[in-house]
Order: sequence, then structure tokens, then C-alpha cells
Amino acid sequence: MPLLAHGQQALSLSEKTNILSSARQKYYNLRDAGLIELQANIQPNWEVVFAGAEVSSDDRTLLSALRFSCSIDPEGRLRFEHRSDVTPRNQAAADRIERVFRLMEDSLRGFFRNWSVFAFTAPFPNPGTGYAVKKRGTGYQFSQQLAELLVETDADNDFMITEIRVSRLDLTASLKPALERTPAGFLLKGYTASSQRWSGARATVIKALVEYETVSGLQLLHRVSLDTSFEGVPAKVEWLFTDYQVKVRNAAQSK
Repeated sequence: MPLLAHGQQALSLSEKTNILSSARQKYYNLRDAGLIELQANIQPNWEVVFAGAEVSSDDRTLLSALRFSCSIDPEGRLRFEHRSDVTPRNQAAADRIERVFRLMEDSLRGFFRNWSVFAFTAPFPNPGTGYAVKKRGTGYQFSQQLAELLVETDADNDFMITEIRVSRLDLTASLKPALERTPAGFLLKGYTASSQRWSGARATVIKALVEYETVSGLQLLHRVSLDTSFEGVPAKVEWLFTDYQVKVRNAAQSK
């Protein structure tokens, strides 16, 4: 019989099941809170995005006319849309706008991938799937193999996560969340995410700050700020989420 590492305890199947259930219930979840679907406009703060850069008056006019929005349907599918309220005067301007659209949506998708783990699903394994739980003196470690990815989650004794690590043959990644304890559960207020290919290339660090507002009784995004570094090149972005249209379950549907 293999020996357990110092400070770890063997857990029965029922104990692991109970621990996982308790951990998942500790986090604020929009679905559990009644969200069915939503739509919102997203306004980038161009002063933050282009801080320190020279932007022509023509480009400022083009940027101020760009419109972004997002929606989440009842199946949880996320969709981004964009448009411009002005027509670019030449192909060079059209190409610049298309590049801004692409960069903005890439950044938004990356943020939503991390945020939705806490807000829409759960930052722990799904019940009924293969996973392991280790009890340590300071908390728990959950681990799960998903295809070629190994996912390890460290949490304290109250299931407040301190780090999520993902690794595969050519990549390691880490997410350290900043969590706020609320009556409805832990709420993600920010995170530091980093990834590194084992070759040393494509190192990325992202620091996120998240502010919320109450809409239809739900805690929804209000302002998101990202401070990023990709291969040593810094960049910043900030978005304001406005004009929410939200559909929630009524009391009868919740029963």
C-alpha cells in the first residue's frame, strides 16, 4: 500500500462526494441565482487602451463609432457582436477597424473563459466525473485529467481557492483568484493568470480587476480592467458593461 505524503489524509468515496458538493455550493453562480439569458453592450475605454500613444482625430472618430455587445443564451452559449456606426473612408481605415474588432473580441473571450468558470459553472470537477481529492492540513487539492490536460485546484478549509493550475506536455498555466466572501457565496473580484510554454516562448501574464452591479437581483459585470504582458509587451484594456437586458426565473420556475 503506498504511503500518503505527510499531512494528507485518505478519503472514502462518500467523503470525496460530500467535499465536492460542499465546495461547489460555496461559489456565487448566476444560473443558480436565476439567470436564464442576458444581453449587454460593452464600451471599451479607449483612453486606457491607447494611453501614451498618438491617435489621430480621424482614428478617434472611428473608435468612438465602434459598438460591441455580448449575449448569453439559455444553453449558456456566449456570443459577441460588433459593428461600426461610420463607414471607413478607405481600405486602410477598414483594416485598422477590423484589427481592433479582432483584438477586442480575443481579449473578451479570454476574460470570459476565466470569469465563467466561477460565475456560470464551478471551479471544481463536475460530479460523476473522474477526479481526486486530497485533504491537507491547510485545505484541499482537487485534481482531474481532461484529455491531455491535468487540472489541479488548491483551496483552503473553507473551499476558498488559492490557485488553479493547468498543465500539458508543452504548456503550464496558473490562475490565482481574488475572491470576495458574500452571503450568496464567493464572488470573483479579480485574478492573476499566467501561462508559459516549456520552450520559454509565448509567456503571458494577465491581471484582472472586476467590478459588479446589481441587475434584476443578479451580480453582473459592470467594469473589467486587464493589465497584460505578452512576451514582455505590456498592454491595458478596460470595458464598461451597460444596457443589460436580463431574463430570470420567476419564483414558480425556481420550485
